[in-house]
Amino acid sequence: MSDTRNHSKIDAITGLRGLAALLVVYAHSVHWFALPLASNCTGEIGVSVFFALSGFLMAYLYIGKDFSALSVTGYAVHRFSRIAPAYLFIVLLSFIIHTAFYPDFTYAISETNILRHILFSGNVSVFWSITPEVEFYFLFVVVWAATSRYLMRSDITGLVLLTLGCLILMAYRDALPGTFVGAKLHYFLFGVIAGVIRSKIGGQQSRVKSLNFLHAFLVAAMVLGAVVVLTGHGSVILPFADNEAFYSSLLTAVFGAFVVFLFSFSSTVGNFFFANRAIILCGECSFSIYLLHQPIIFFFHKYLPQPLPPIYLVPFLALVFALSWLNYRWIERPGARLIKSIGRVFEQKFVSAQPAATSVQIIESELR
Repeated sequence: MSDTRNHSKIDAITGLRGLAALLVVYAHSVHWFALPLASNCTGEIGVSVFFALSGFLMAYLYIGKDFSALSVTGYAVHRFSRIAPAYLFIVLLSFIIHTAFYPDFTYAISETNILRHILFSGNVSVFWSITPEVEFYFLFVVVWAATSRYLMRSDITGLVLLTLGCLILMAYRDALPGTFVGAKLHYFLFGVIAGVIRSKIGGQQSRVKSLNFLHAFLVAAMVLGAVVVLTGHGSVILPFADNEAFYSSLLTAVFGAFVVFLFSFSSTVGNFFFANRAIILCGECSFSIYLLHQPIIFFFHKYLPQPLPPIYLVPFLALVFALSWLNYRWIERPGARLIKSIGRVFEQKFVSAQPAATSVQIIESELR
């Protein structure tokens, strides 16, 4: 089954990714800098948005496209190229720093756990969230196969079995390890549902005024919620005892998917907040921001007077953005191009070996 949908780049989605990264940075900064404002689940909110975005984008880009060995190969190459360069660079650099220079380094990657991290299954510091993300990439192939079988043959067996398996995993999510995709599956699945609906709607936006109103209302609610959280009254609107309670909630998963879905439509208000150049740049560098901010906090804390006064937050953020941008430009993008070029060579050989295979056009600009 071919699909000729034209997926245009959604800048607000990139902006949302940038906001999610900034939320995580703020949550970790509060514990190191003498900031007057509290932090209640802000980091968890950021990570949940990341998870919902992954489910949304996978479904939006791939569900309904031809499913074949070649198309799955292309999908795997693009997914690997998106995450591997920056991730493996930081893992190996952290291994060197921890073993050769700073035994107390925030990313305690040593001989005992480096292989686990290289295989994308680590759990040190922020690396824990990469594990369920990568596991979802594998799971999505099953989702893609089941939906493709239904769309092409009206065979619902795969979807029924997949739904049953997901329901079982979600029922036992509190008992599953936090690094296992089953423990965070509800975030990805609600994101997938939002992505499928969004792809069916396409670019139809007949009620721009309604979108502006909805976006304005949601932005106002987010700002009000942030004020309540940062002033130390977060338990009023986020009544979670700890981060495990937050992550196990279905309500937070639905909210994350809803936010991603709603801002995937363009409006004046939405574009002002999430499609401006500054937040888009943060979104483009979001993975580097996510990986690099903790080591920078470590060195600030190690070599500057304690406690760190709030004024140090300014050079800290400047350094985070500068190093993240450099990592994005010199590690992420060149590494992704290299992996994609190798993938294209492999695909060409695969096509010559199996001429009947149908290729899929991958709109990678959505994922950057």
